[in-house]
Amino acid sequence: MVTRREVVTAGVMGVLSTSAAAEAAGGGGGGVAAASAQSAEAISAEALRGILRELQEVREALDLTLRQNSLAIGAIAPIRRAFELFLRSNMKYPDYCEIGHGVFTELYDWHVKHRQPIEVQRVEGRMAIRFMFTWMLLRPEQDPNFVGIAYDRG
Repeated sequence: MVTRREVVTAGVMGVLSTSAAAEAAGGGGGGVAAASAQSAEAISAEALRGILRELQEVREALDLTLRQNSLAIGAIAPIRRAFELFLRSNMKYPDYCEIGHGVFTELYDWHVKHRQPIEVQRVEGRMAIRFMFTWMLLRPEQDPNFVGIAYDRG
């Protein structure tokens, strides 16, 4: 398999070797050699601009994934809103919240990504994963992105 680095490096090296060969063949005195050297320089400049664009895309992707608050994206955001609503009205975090299988999987992946211990068990006959202080109960019959209303025992 060819990596992106090999493709970019081979392209830049090919351009540079082509321009060096053109200068050697032209003897440096002809107008054709000067024109090919200019075109090689233009090709090199365009290749470098392409590399710069790719590096900027990588930088933006890293900024999105590593530097932003990981609780503000994906399925975590609606869970956070449900917790906030419950917290304001009851002055404590909820004991339970029901979620769909897509949210359940995303919570599992969140624990793996952030190297947090994963607590999974059966609660009230359903699979549950603990997120913060709340058991998130799996509701597979619901929409994959379902986040229910948080509630306490009772």
